[in-house]
Amino acid sequence: MVSTSIAARRISVDRRAALSSVSPKLSVKYMRYLIALVFCVLLALSQAHACLGPSGEKTLFFKAIPNPPPDADVIAEVDLLDVSVLDLYKGEAKAKVLRVIRPAAGSLHEGGILSLKFLVSSCGPNHRSGDKGTIVAKVGTDSAGRLVWYPYTYRNSDGMFWSPSINK
Repeated sequence: MVSTSIAARRISVDRRAALSSVSPKLSVKYMRYLIALVFCVLLALSQAHACLGPSGEKTLFFKAIPNPPPDADVIAEVDLLDVSVLDLYKGEAKAKVLRVIRPAAGSLHEGGILSLKFLVSSCGPNHRSGDKGTIVAKVGTDSAGRLVWYPYTYRNSDGMFWSPSINK
């Protein structure tokens, strides 16, 4: 009886020794796979910028002027004439002023043409030429010193708005 328990102990000790000698080799091998997997996931996540649906879409057009109104230089109803995405996230548009709701410092009149600059993402704004709506914007200058309007972005689903991204 004593000999069988010694033999059983010897087998369990031998198994532990065998597992401990194999385990580091397996862990190094699998650690490389794990590092590669984590790297690929992080790389994929940094490239994925998908909007989570229509409730997350942003627009340049406000359905109603927020109360209290944002700190803006102009509130006007406009017609977008030429909309383009210049760079990966930079959009620009020409807009014809249809009606001035709150005038800007300086001269802004009906029929005037505004140059708009804004950031674009998968959640918008996704406008086309011919779209009409009310914008809220701040005035600024671009890198060439030209007068540019930086519009606030608005989310229709919950009425939230974001200040313009000037000089980005």
